[in-house]
Amino acid sequence: MSDQDRPRHLSDDGVTAASSDHATTKATLKDRHLYMIAMGGCIGTAFLVGSGRTLSRGGPALTLAGFATTCVVVWVFATLLFELAAALPLRGAGADAYATRLLSRSWGFALGWNYWYAYAVLVPFEMTAAALVVGYWAPPVSDAVFVTILLVVVVGLNYLPVAHSGEAEFAFSSLKLSMLVGTMILSVVVAAGGGPNGDAVGFRYWHDPGPANPWIVPGGGGKFLSPMFTPLLFFYLPHLKLSFLGEMVAICGGETKDARKSIPRASKALIVRLVCFSVLPIFFVTLICPSNAPELTSGGAGAGSSPFVIGIKMAGIRVLDHMVNAVILCSAWSAGNVYLYLASRSIYSLALAGSAPKMFAQRNRWGVPYWAVTSCAVVALLAYLNVSSSAGQVFTWLVNMINMAAFFSWILMSFAHLRFRAAMDAQGLDRSTLPYVSRYGKPGAWLCIIYFTVIGSLNGFNVFFPGHWSASDFLTAYIGTVLFVVLYVGHKMTVGRGDAWVIPVEQVDLSSLHQETAIEATVSPDTETSRSKSSLCDKLACKRG
Repeated sequence: MSDQDRPRHLSDDGVTAASSDHATTKATLKDRHLYMIAMGGCIGTAFLVGSGRTLSRGGPALTLAGFATTCVVVWVFATLLFELAAALPLRGAGADAYATRLLSRSWGFALGWNYWYAYAVLVPFEMTAAALVVGYWAPPVSDAVFVTILLVVVVGLNYLPVAHSGEAEFAFSSLKLSMLVGTMILSVVVAAGGGPNGDAVGFRYWHDPGPANPWIVPGGGGKFLSPMFTPLLFFYLPHLKLSFLGEMVAICGGETKDARKSIPRASKALIVRLVCFSVLPIFFVTLICPSNAPELTSGGAGAGSSPFVIGIKMAGIRVLDHMVNAVILCSAWSAGNVYLYLASRSIYSLALAGSAPKMFAQRNRWGVPYWAVTSCAVVALLAYLNVSSSAGQVFTWLVNMINMAAFFSWILMSFAHLRFRAAMDAQGLDRSTLPYVSRYGKPGAWLCIIYFTVIGSLNGFNVFFPGHWSASDFLTAYIGTVLFVVLYVGHKMTVGRGDAWVIPVEQVDLSSLHQETAIEATVSPDTETSRSKSSLCDKLACKRG
Protein backbone atom coordinates (compact mmCIF):
# COMPACT_ATOMS: atom_id res chain seq x y z
CA MET A 1 0.00 0.00 0.00
CA SER A 2 1.59 3.28 -1.06
CA ASP A 3 1.60 6.43 1.03
CA GLN A 4 -0.84 8.00 -1.38
CA ASP A 5 -3.31 5.18 -0.90
CA ARG A 6 -3.29 5.45 2.87
CA PRO A 7 -5.92 7.57 4.64
CA ARG A 8 -4.52 11.02 5.28
CA HIS A 9 -5.81 11.16 8.84
CA LEU A 10 -3.82 8.21 10.16
CA SER A 11 -0.18 7.49 10.69
CA ASP A 12 1.31 4.05 10.16
CA ASP A 13 1.58 3.26 13.84
CA GLY A 14 -1.84 4.64 14.60
CA VAL A 15 -0.47 6.85 17.27
CA THR A 16 -0.46 10.57 17.63
CA ALA A 17 2.94 12.07 18.05
CA ALA A 18 3.53 13.31 21.55
CA SER A 19 4.22 16.97 21.79
CA SER A 20 4.29 19.33 24.66
CA ASP A 21 0.67 20.26 24.05
CA HIS A 22 -0.54 16.78 23.19
CA ALA A 23 1.14 14.59 25.76
CA THR A 24 0.72 10.88 25.40
CA THR A 25 -1.76 9.13 27.61
CA LYS A 26 -0.37 7.61 30.76
CA ALA A 27 -1.70 4.11 31.32
CA THR A 28 -2.51 4.39 35.01
CA LEU A 29 -5.62 2.23 35.41
CA LYS A 30 -4.91 -1.15 36.92
CA ASP A 31 -6.49 -4.39 35.79
CA ARG A 32 -8.51 -4.64 39.00
CA HIS A 33 -10.01 -1.23 38.24
CA LEU A 34 -11.09 -2.39 34.81
CA TYR A 35 -12.57 -5.67 36.09
CA MET A 36 -14.61 -3.88 38.73
CA ILE A 37 -15.78 -1.29 36.18
CA ALA A 38 -16.92 -4.18 33.97
CA MET A 39 -18.73 -5.74 36.93
CA GLY A 40 -20.29 -2.69 38.54
CA GLY A 41 -20.30 -0.01 35.86
CA CYS A 42 -23.67 1.59 35.02
CA ILE A 43 -25.38 0.14 38.10
CA GLY A 44 -27.19 3.21 39.35
CA THR A 45 -30.59 4.80 39.65
CA ALA A 46 -31.57 3.41 36.23
CA PHE A 47 -31.33 -0.12 37.55
CA LEU A 48 -32.03 0.16 41.26
CA VAL A 49 -34.98 2.55 40.91
CA GLY A 50 -35.87 2.78 37.22
CA SER A 51 -36.46 -0.95 36.94
CA GLY A 52 -39.66 -0.34 38.92
CA ARG A 53 -41.06 1.63 36.00
CA THR A 54 -40.43 -1.28 33.66
CA LEU A 55 -41.96 -3.74 36.14
CA SER A 56 -45.13 -1.65 36.47
CA ARG A 57 -45.56 -1.50 32.69
CA GLY A 58 -44.65 -5.01 31.63
CA GLY A 59 -45.22 -7.27 34.61
CA PRO A 60 -42.69 -9.75 36.06
CA ALA A 61 -42.39 -12.11 33.08
CA LEU A 62 -42.01 -9.41 30.44
CA THR A 63 -39.66 -7.35 32.61
CA LEU A 64 -37.40 -10.36 33.04
CA ALA A 65 -37.65 -11.11 29.32
CA GLY A 66 -36.83 -7.50 28.48
CA PHE A 67 -33.73 -7.43 30.65
CA ALA A 68 -32.56 -10.84 29.42
CA THR A 69 -33.09 -9.98 25.74
CA THR A 70 -31.30 -6.68 26.02
CA CYS A 71 -28.42 -8.18 27.99
CA VAL A 72 -27.91 -10.77 25.24
CA VAL A 73 -27.65 -8.05 22.57
CA VAL A 74 -25.46 -5.90 24.83
CA TRP A 75 -23.11 -8.85 25.30
CA VAL A 76 -22.91 -9.51 21.56
CA PHE A 77 -22.21 -5.82 20.88
CA ALA A 78 -19.62 -5.67 23.66
CA THR A 79 -17.66 -8.59 22.15
CA LEU A 80 -17.55 -6.76 18.81
CA LEU A 81 -16.18 -3.65 20.46
CA PHE A 82 -13.74 -5.64 22.61
CA GLU A 83 -12.27 -7.18 19.46
CA LEU A 84 -11.52 -3.70 18.16
CA ALA A 85 -10.34 -2.38 21.53
CA ALA A 86 -7.92 -5.26 22.14
CA ALA A 87 -6.48 -5.11 18.61
CA LEU A 88 -6.34 -1.29 18.39
CA PRO A 89 -6.26 -0.02 21.99
CA LEU A 90 -7.63 3.43 22.75
CA ARG A 91 -5.25 5.55 24.80
CA GLY A 92 -7.57 8.10 26.29
CA ALA A 93 -9.56 8.47 23.07
CA GLY A 94 -13.25 7.80 22.49
CA ALA A 95 -14.76 4.86 20.64
CA ASP A 96 -15.59 7.20 17.75
CA ALA A 97 -11.92 6.87 16.76
CA TYR A 98 -12.82 3.49 15.27
CA ALA A 99 -15.47 5.07 13.06
CA THR A 100 -12.91 7.60 11.79
CA ARG A 101 -10.31 4.92 11.17
CA LEU A 102 -12.49 2.19 9.71
CA LEU A 103 -15.37 4.12 8.08
CA SER A 104 -14.56 7.75 7.24
CA ARG A 105 -13.82 11.10 8.80
CA SER A 106 -17.42 12.21 8.31
CA TRP A 107 -18.82 9.16 10.10
CA GLY A 108 -16.28 9.67 12.89
CA PHE A 109 -17.24 13.34 13.18
CA ALA A 110 -20.96 12.61 13.49
CA LEU A 111 -20.45 9.69 15.85
CA GLY A 112 -17.95 11.56 18.02
CA TRP A 113 -20.30 14.47 18.69
CA ASN A 114 -23.11 11.95 19.11
CA TYR A 115 -21.18 10.15 21.85
CA TRP A 116 -20.13 13.39 23.47
CA TYR A 117 -23.70 14.65 23.69
CA ALA A 118 -24.98 11.41 25.20
CA TYR A 119 -22.25 11.19 27.83
CA ALA A 120 -22.22 14.93 28.63
CA VAL A 121 -25.98 15.14 29.25
CA LEU A 122 -25.95 11.97 31.35
CA VAL A 123 -23.64 13.71 33.85
CA PRO A 124 -26.22 16.33 34.99
CA PHE A 125 -28.88 13.63 34.77
CA GLU A 126 -27.03 11.56 37.35
CA MET A 127 -26.32 14.61 39.51
CA THR A 128 -30.04 15.42 39.50
CA ALA A 129 -30.89 11.81 40.33
CA ALA A 130 -28.44 11.88 43.22
CA ALA A 131 -30.02 15.06 44.59
CA LEU A 132 -33.45 13.42 44.41
CA VAL A 133 -32.09 10.40 46.25
CA VAL A 134 -30.98 12.70 49.06
CA GLY A 135 -34.52 14.08 49.04
CA TYR A 136 -35.71 10.71 50.36
CA TRP A 137 -34.57 11.88 53.79
CA ALA A 138 -36.41 15.22 53.30
CA PRO A 139 -33.54 17.51 54.35
CA PRO A 140 -34.49 21.20 54.88
CA VAL A 141 -32.02 22.31 52.19
CA SER A 142 -32.45 23.20 48.50
CA ASP A 143 -31.56 20.59 45.90
CA ALA A 144 -29.10 23.11 44.45
CA VAL A 145 -26.86 22.65 47.51
CA PHE A 146 -26.57 18.89 46.98
CA VAL A 147 -26.09 19.31 43.22
CA THR A 148 -23.19 21.66 43.95
CA ILE A 149 -21.53 19.26 46.39
CA LEU A 150 -21.91 16.32 44.01
CA LEU A 151 -20.57 18.29 41.04
CA VAL A 152 -17.53 19.54 42.93
CA VAL A 153 -16.53 16.00 43.93
CA VAL A 154 -17.16 14.45 40.49
CA VAL A 155 -15.41 17.22 38.54
CA GLY A 156 -12.55 17.24 41.02
CA LEU A 157 -11.97 13.52 40.58
CA ASN A 158 -11.76 13.92 36.81
CA TYR A 159 -9.05 16.60 37.08
CA LEU A 160 -6.90 14.16 39.05
CA PRO A 161 -4.91 11.29 37.48
CA VAL A 162 -7.26 8.65 36.09
CA ALA A 163 -6.06 6.18 38.74
CA HIS A 164 -7.92 8.22 41.37
CA SER A 165 -11.19 7.86 39.47
CA GLY A 166 -10.36 4.18 39.07
CA GLU A 167 -9.97 3.75 42.83
CA ALA A 168 -13.22 5.63 43.46
CA GLU A 169 -15.08 3.47 40.95
CA PHE A 170 -13.53 0.33 42.47
CA ALA A 171 -14.93 1.29 45.88
CA PHE A 172 -18.34 2.33 44.50
CA SER A 173 -18.68 -0.85 42.42
CA SER A 174 -17.71 -3.04 45.37
CA LEU A 175 -20.45 -1.40 47.42
CA LYS A 176 -23.07 -1.78 44.68
CA LEU A 177 -22.28 -5.43 44.02
CA SER A 178 -22.34 -6.25 47.72
CA MET A 179 -25.77 -4.67 48.04
CA LEU A 180 -27.12 -6.61 45.05
CA VAL A 181 -25.83 -9.91 46.44
CA GLY A 182 -27.46 -9.08 49.77
CA THR A 183 -30.80 -8.15 48.21
CA MET A 184 -30.87 -11.34 46.14
CA ILE A 185 -30.28 -13.47 49.21
CA LEU A 186 -32.87 -11.47 51.11
CA SER A 187 -35.40 -11.92 48.29
CA VAL A 188 -35.02 -15.70 48.49
CA VAL A 189 -35.43 -15.63 52.27
CA VAL A 190 -38.54 -13.41 52.08
CA ALA A 191 -40.08 -15.46 49.26
CA ALA A 192 -39.58 -18.58 51.37
CA GLY A 193 -41.35 -17.00 54.34
CA GLY A 194 -38.30 -15.99 56.35
CA GLY A 195 -39.31 -12.34 56.68
CA PRO A 196 -40.60 -10.73 59.88
CA ASN A 197 -44.24 -11.24 58.82
CA GLY A 198 -43.62 -14.92 57.99
CA ASP A 199 -45.54 -14.73 54.71
CA ALA A 200 -44.14 -17.18 52.12
CA VAL A 201 -45.00 -15.35 48.90
CA GLY A 202 -43.16 -17.71 46.54
CA PHE A 203 -44.35 -16.97 42.96
CA ARG A 204 -47.58 -15.37 44.17
CA TYR A 205 -46.99 -12.10 42.29
CA TRP A 206 -46.44 -13.99 39.05
CA HIS A 207 -50.06 -15.19 39.36
CA ASP A 208 -51.63 -12.13 40.97
CA PRO A 209 -51.59 -9.58 39.38
CA GLY A 210 -50.11 -11.87 36.69
CA PRO A 211 -47.01 -12.34 34.50
CA ALA A 212 -47.88 -9.58 32.00
CA ASN A 213 -49.59 -6.21 32.26
CA PRO A 214 -51.50 -4.46 29.47
CA TRP A 215 -49.70 -1.43 28.05
CA ILE A 216 -50.97 1.65 26.18
CA VAL A 217 -54.36 0.08 25.48
CA PRO A 218 -56.42 -1.88 28.05
CA GLY A 219 -57.35 -5.54 27.97
CA GLY A 220 -56.06 -8.19 25.60
CA GLY A 221 -54.80 -5.65 23.09
CA GLY A 222 -52.50 -4.15 25.71
CA LYS A 223 -51.18 -7.58 26.67
CA PHE A 224 -50.49 -8.21 22.98
CA LEU A 225 -48.50 -4.99 22.69
CA SER A 226 -46.44 -5.63 25.82
CA PRO A 227 -44.50 -8.68 24.58
CA MET A 228 -44.04 -7.09 21.15
CA PHE A 229 -42.38 -4.02 22.63
CA THR A 230 -40.75 -5.51 25.71
CA PRO A 231 -37.22 -4.60 24.50
CA LEU A 232 -38.43 -1.05 23.90
CA LEU A 233 -39.81 -0.95 27.44
CA PHE A 234 -36.32 -1.69 28.63
CA PHE A 235 -34.64 0.85 26.38
CA TYR A 236 -36.56 3.86 27.58
CA LEU A 237 -34.05 6.15 29.22
CA PRO A 238 -32.48 5.68 31.70
CA HIS A 239 -32.40 1.89 31.10
CA LEU A 240 -30.44 2.18 27.83
CA LYS A 241 -27.36 3.26 29.80
CA LEU A 242 -26.60 -0.41 30.42
CA SER A 243 -25.59 -0.65 26.77
CA PHE A 244 -22.74 1.83 27.24
CA LEU A 245 -20.90 -0.87 29.18
CA GLY A 246 -18.99 -1.94 26.06
CA GLU A 247 -17.70 1.56 25.41
CA MET A 248 -16.89 2.01 29.09
CA VAL A 249 -14.67 -1.09 29.22
CA ALA A 250 -13.08 -0.34 25.83
CA ILE A 251 -12.13 3.24 26.72
CA CYS A 252 -11.03 2.48 30.28
CA GLY A 253 -9.16 -0.59 29.04
CA GLY A 254 -7.10 1.65 26.77
CA GLU A 255 -5.70 3.36 29.87
CA THR A 256 -4.38 0.15 31.41
CA LYS A 257 -0.77 -0.96 31.06
CA ASP A 258 -1.51 -3.74 28.56
CA ALA A 259 -4.93 -3.34 26.98
CA ARG A 260 -4.41 -6.36 24.73
CA LYS A 261 -4.41 -8.58 27.80
CA SER A 262 -6.64 -6.71 30.21
CA ILE A 263 -9.60 -6.23 27.86
CA PRO A 264 -10.02 -9.96 27.03
CA ARG A 265 -9.92 -10.69 30.76
CA ALA A 266 -12.44 -7.95 31.49
CA SER A 267 -14.81 -9.50 28.94
CA LYS A 268 -15.22 -12.46 31.28
CA ALA A 269 -16.15 -10.12 34.11
CA LEU A 270 -18.75 -8.44 31.92
CA ILE A 271 -20.66 -11.65 31.15
CA VAL A 272 -20.75 -12.38 34.89
CA ARG A 273 -22.07 -8.86 35.45
CA LEU A 274 -24.85 -9.20 32.89
CA VAL A 275 -26.05 -12.56 34.18
CA CYS A 276 -25.49 -12.27 37.93
CA PHE A 277 -26.00 -8.55 38.49
CA SER A 278 -28.54 -7.59 35.84
CA VAL A 279 -30.82 -10.53 35.04
CA LEU A 280 -30.80 -12.45 38.33
CA PRO A 281 -31.57 -9.44 40.60
CA ILE A 282 -34.58 -8.62 38.40
CA PHE A 283 -35.84 -12.19 38.68
CA PHE A 284 -35.50 -12.21 42.47
CA VAL A 285 -37.12 -8.81 42.94
CA THR A 286 -40.20 -9.93 40.97
CA LEU A 287 -40.73 -12.52 43.70
CA ILE A 288 -41.15 -9.95 46.47
CA CYS A 289 -42.58 -6.90 44.66
CA PRO A 290 -45.93 -7.00 42.81
CA SER A 291 -46.08 -5.16 39.48
CA ASN A 292 -49.23 -3.31 40.56
CA ALA A 293 -47.65 -1.80 43.67
CA PRO A 294 -48.66 1.90 43.57
CA GLU A 295 -45.25 2.95 44.92
CA LEU A 296 -43.58 1.85 41.68
CA THR A 297 -44.91 4.94 39.97
CA SER A 298 -45.67 7.24 42.90
CA GLY A 299 -43.16 6.28 45.56
CA GLY A 300 -41.42 9.62 45.51
CA ALA A 301 -37.69 10.31 45.42
CA GLY A 302 -34.80 7.97 45.93
CA ALA A 303 -35.54 4.47 47.11
CA GLY A 304 -39.28 5.13 47.39
CA SER A 305 -39.93 3.83 43.86
CA SER A 306 -37.33 1.06 43.92
CA PRO A 307 -38.87 -2.42 43.60
CA PHE A 308 -36.12 -3.72 45.89
CA VAL A 309 -37.13 -1.38 48.70
CA ILE A 310 -40.85 -1.83 48.09
CA GLY A 311 -40.46 -5.59 48.44
CA ILE A 312 -38.43 -5.14 51.63
CA LYS A 313 -41.07 -2.85 53.13
CA MET A 314 -43.89 -5.24 52.23
CA ALA A 315 -42.00 -7.97 54.07
CA GLY A 316 -42.00 -5.81 57.20
CA ILE A 317 -38.26 -5.11 57.32
CA ARG A 318 -37.32 -1.72 58.79
CA VAL A 319 -34.32 0.60 58.36
CA LEU A 320 -32.99 -1.32 55.35
CA ASP A 321 -34.64 1.10 52.94
CA HIS A 322 -32.38 3.88 54.23
CA MET A 323 -29.32 1.70 53.71
CA VAL A 324 -30.38 0.93 50.15
CA ASN A 325 -31.06 4.62 49.52
CA ALA A 326 -27.51 5.41 50.64
CA VAL A 327 -26.14 2.88 48.14
CA ILE A 328 -28.36 4.37 45.41
CA LEU A 329 -26.83 7.76 46.19
CA CYS A 330 -23.34 6.32 45.81
CA SER A 331 -24.44 4.66 42.56
CA ALA A 332 -25.64 7.94 41.05
CA TRP A 333 -22.45 9.62 42.17
CA SER A 334 -20.41 6.81 40.62
CA ALA A 335 -22.27 6.95 37.31
CA GLY A 336 -21.78 10.72 37.09
CA ASN A 337 -18.06 10.25 37.61
CA VAL A 338 -17.83 7.64 34.84
CA TYR A 339 -19.91 9.61 32.33
CA LEU A 340 -17.86 12.77 32.87
CA TYR A 341 -14.74 10.71 32.16
CA LEU A 342 -16.28 9.26 28.99
CA ALA A 343 -17.54 12.67 27.82
CA SER A 344 -14.13 14.29 28.28
CA ARG A 345 -12.42 11.49 26.35
CA SER A 346 -14.96 11.83 23.54
CA ILE A 347 -14.28 15.51 22.94
CA TYR A 348 -10.55 14.87 23.38
CA SER A 349 -10.78 12.28 20.63
CA LEU A 350 -12.64 14.77 18.42
CA ALA A 351 -9.93 17.36 19.00
CA LEU A 352 -7.21 14.93 17.95
CA ALA A 353 -9.16 14.19 14.76
CA GLY A 354 -9.44 17.89 13.98
CA SER A 355 -13.20 17.84 14.59
CA ALA A 356 -13.11 20.00 17.70
CA PRO A 357 -10.90 22.91 18.83
CA LYS A 358 -7.31 21.80 19.42
CA MET A 359 -7.32 23.16 22.95
CA PHE A 360 -9.42 20.15 24.02
CA ALA A 361 -6.48 17.87 23.14
CA GLN A 362 -4.13 19.51 25.64
CA ARG A 363 -3.13 17.36 28.60
CA ASN A 364 -1.46 18.13 31.89
CA ARG A 365 1.52 16.29 33.36
CA TRP A 366 -0.82 13.54 34.62
CA GLY A 367 -2.14 12.92 31.12
CA VAL A 368 -5.56 14.43 31.90
CA PRO A 369 -7.18 16.45 29.07
CA TYR A 370 -8.03 19.34 31.37
CA TRP A 371 -9.78 21.56 28.84
CA ALA A 372 -11.92 18.62 27.74
CA VAL A 373 -12.87 17.97 31.36
CA THR A 374 -13.65 21.67 31.84
CA SER A 375 -15.96 21.78 28.82
CA CYS A 376 -17.92 18.78 30.09
CA ALA A 377 -18.06 20.27 33.59
CA VAL A 378 -19.73 23.34 32.10
CA VAL A 379 -22.39 21.13 30.47
CA ALA A 380 -22.91 19.44 33.84
CA LEU A 381 -24.23 22.77 35.15
CA LEU A 382 -27.47 21.88 33.34
CA ALA A 383 -28.30 19.94 36.51
CA TYR A 384 -29.36 23.24 38.04
CA LEU A 385 -32.24 23.43 35.57
CA ASN A 386 -34.07 20.88 37.66
CA VAL A 387 -34.21 23.25 40.60
CA SER A 388 -37.00 24.99 38.67
CA SER A 389 -39.95 22.90 37.50
CA SER A 390 -40.33 24.83 34.21
CA ALA A 391 -36.61 24.67 33.42
CA GLY A 392 -36.62 21.03 34.50
CA GLN A 393 -38.96 20.23 31.61
CA VAL A 394 -36.36 21.59 29.19
CA PHE A 395 -33.74 19.37 30.77
CA THR A 396 -36.08 16.37 30.44
CA TRP A 397 -36.30 17.03 26.71
CA LEU A 398 -32.51 17.16 26.43
CA VAL A 399 -32.20 13.83 28.26
CA ASN A 400 -34.89 12.14 26.15
CA MET A 401 -32.96 13.04 23.00
CA ILE A 402 -30.18 10.68 24.12
CA ASN A 403 -32.22 7.69 22.94
CA MET A 404 -31.49 8.16 19.23
CA ALA A 405 -27.92 9.25 19.92
CA ALA A 406 -27.32 5.90 21.59
CA PHE A 407 -28.94 3.86 18.82
CA PHE A 408 -26.89 5.56 16.10
CA SER A 409 -23.72 4.92 18.10
CA TRP A 410 -24.30 1.19 18.43
CA ILE A 411 -25.35 0.78 14.80
CA LEU A 412 -22.26 2.56 13.50
CA MET A 413 -19.88 0.71 15.83
CA SER A 414 -21.33 -2.60 14.62
CA PHE A 415 -20.79 -1.44 11.03
CA ALA A 416 -17.21 -0.46 11.92
CA HIS A 417 -16.61 -4.01 13.13
CA LEU A 418 -17.83 -5.37 9.79
CA ARG A 419 -15.38 -3.08 7.98
CA PHE A 420 -12.59 -4.17 10.31
CA ARG A 421 -13.18 -7.83 9.49
CA ALA A 422 -13.45 -7.04 5.77
CA ALA A 423 -10.21 -5.03 5.86
CA MET A 424 -8.36 -7.89 7.55
CA ASP A 425 -9.58 -10.32 4.88
CA ALA A 426 -8.73 -7.94 2.04
CA GLN A 427 -5.22 -7.33 3.40
CA GLY A 428 -4.55 -11.01 4.10
CA LEU A 429 -4.18 -10.70 7.87
CA ASP A 430 -4.76 -13.73 10.06
CA ARG A 431 -7.69 -13.22 12.43
CA SER A 432 -6.37 -15.88 14.82
CA THR A 433 -3.49 -13.59 15.78
CA LEU A 434 -5.84 -11.04 17.35
CA PRO A 435 -5.72 -10.71 21.15
CA TYR A 436 -9.49 -11.19 21.32
CA VAL A 437 -11.88 -12.52 18.69
CA SER A 438 -15.64 -12.13 19.01
CA ARG A 439 -17.28 -15.52 18.65
CA TYR A 440 -20.30 -13.86 17.05
CA GLY A 441 -18.41 -12.02 14.31
CA LYS A 442 -20.31 -10.81 11.27
CA PRO A 443 -23.65 -12.44 12.23
CA GLY A 444 -23.43 -10.72 15.61
CA ALA A 445 -22.71 -7.36 13.99
CA TRP A 446 -25.71 -7.71 11.67
CA LEU A 447 -27.86 -8.76 14.64
CA CYS A 448 -26.93 -5.57 16.48
CA ILE A 449 -27.48 -3.40 13.39
CA ILE A 450 -30.94 -4.85 12.76
CA TYR A 451 -31.96 -4.93 16.43
CA PHE A 452 -30.95 -1.36 17.23
CA THR A 453 -32.41 -0.10 13.95
CA VAL A 454 -35.79 -1.64 14.72
CA ILE A 455 -35.79 -0.47 18.34
CA GLY A 456 -34.64 2.99 17.29
CA SER A 457 -37.37 3.23 14.67
CA LEU A 458 -39.97 2.44 17.32
CA ASN A 459 -38.61 5.06 19.69
CA GLY A 460 -41.55 7.24 20.71
CA PHE A 461 -44.09 5.09 18.85
CA ASN A 462 -46.62 5.38 21.68
CA VAL A 463 -47.42 8.99 20.72
CA PHE A 464 -49.28 7.68 17.66
CA PHE A 465 -51.88 5.87 19.78
CA PRO A 466 -55.17 7.67 20.48
CA GLY A 467 -54.94 9.86 23.54
CA HIS A 468 -51.15 9.64 23.76
CA TRP A 469 -50.12 12.35 21.30
CA SER A 470 -47.57 14.86 22.60
CA ALA A 471 -45.71 17.26 20.32
CA SER A 472 -42.79 17.54 22.76
CA ASP A 473 -42.48 13.75 23.11
CA PHE A 474 -42.59 13.33 19.33
CA LEU A 475 -39.90 15.94 18.72
CA THR A 476 -37.55 14.69 21.44
CA ALA A 477 -37.98 11.11 20.21
CA TYR A 478 -37.02 11.82 16.59
CA ILE A 479 -35.06 15.10 16.55
CA GLY A 480 -31.92 13.10 17.33
CA THR A 481 -32.16 11.48 13.89
CA VAL A 482 -32.30 14.88 12.21
CA LEU A 483 -29.32 16.16 14.21
CA PHE A 484 -27.20 13.13 13.33
CA VAL A 485 -28.00 13.50 9.63
CA VAL A 486 -27.15 17.22 9.80
CA LEU A 487 -23.79 16.45 11.45
CA TYR A 488 -22.86 13.82 8.90
CA VAL A 489 -24.08 15.65 5.79
CA GLY A 490 -22.64 18.95 7.00
CA HIS A 491 -19.17 17.45 7.44
CA LYS A 492 -19.41 15.41 4.25
CA MET A 493 -20.34 18.45 2.16
CA THR A 494 -17.52 20.58 3.60
CA VAL A 495 -14.40 19.08 5.19
CA GLY A 496 -15.03 15.54 3.96
CA ARG A 497 -16.27 16.35 0.45
CA GLY A 498 -13.19 14.76 -1.11
CA ASP A 499 -13.44 11.53 0.90
CA ALA A 500 -15.23 8.34 -0.09
CA TRP A 501 -18.42 7.71 1.87
CA VAL A 502 -16.53 4.83 3.45
CA ILE A 503 -12.81 4.02 3.29
CA PRO A 504 -12.08 1.12 0.86
CA VAL A 505 -11.08 -1.96 2.82
CA GLU A 506 -7.74 -2.11 1.02
CA GLN A 507 -6.89 1.37 2.33
CA VAL A 508 -7.93 0.88 5.96
CA ASP A 509 -4.80 1.37 8.07
CA LEU A 510 -4.10 -1.82 10.03
CA SER A 511 -0.35 -1.34 10.20
CA SER A 512 -0.36 -1.10 14.00
CA LEU A 513 -2.50 -4.17 14.47
CA HIS A 514 0.09 -6.31 16.23
CA GLN A 515 2.38 -3.60 17.51
CA GLU A 516 2.50 -2.53 21.13
CA THR A 517 1.10 0.88 20.26
CA ALA A 518 -2.20 2.63 20.71
CA ILE A 519 -4.71 4.09 18.37
CA GLU A 520 -4.77 7.37 20.39
CA ALA A 521 -7.72 8.47 18.32
CA THR A 522 -6.93 9.98 14.96
CA VAL A 523 -5.03 13.09 14.07
CA SER A 524 -5.89 15.85 11.72
CA PRO A 525 -3.83 16.39 8.55
CA ASP A 526 -2.18 19.38 10.26
CA THR A 527 -0.78 17.26 13.09
CA GLU A 528 -0.10 14.06 11.19
CA THR A 529 3.27 12.56 12.08
CA SER A 530 5.75 11.17 9.61
CA ARG A 531 5.13 7.59 8.66
CA SER A 532 7.52 4.79 9.51
CA LYS A 533 9.47 3.30 6.63
CA SER A 534 7.97 -0.14 6.92
CA SER A 535 4.68 -1.30 8.35
CA LEU A 536 3.69 -4.57 9.93
CA CYS A 537 1.58 -5.36 6.89
CA ASP A 538 4.68 -5.11 4.70
CA LYS A 539 6.62 -7.39 7.05
CA LEU A 540 3.85 -9.97 7.05
CA ALA A 541 3.69 -9.82 3.27
CA CYS A 542 7.42 -10.43 3.05
CA LYS A 543 7.15 -13.44 5.34
CA ARG A 544 4.30 -14.88 3.30
CA GLY A 545 6.35 -14.32 0.16
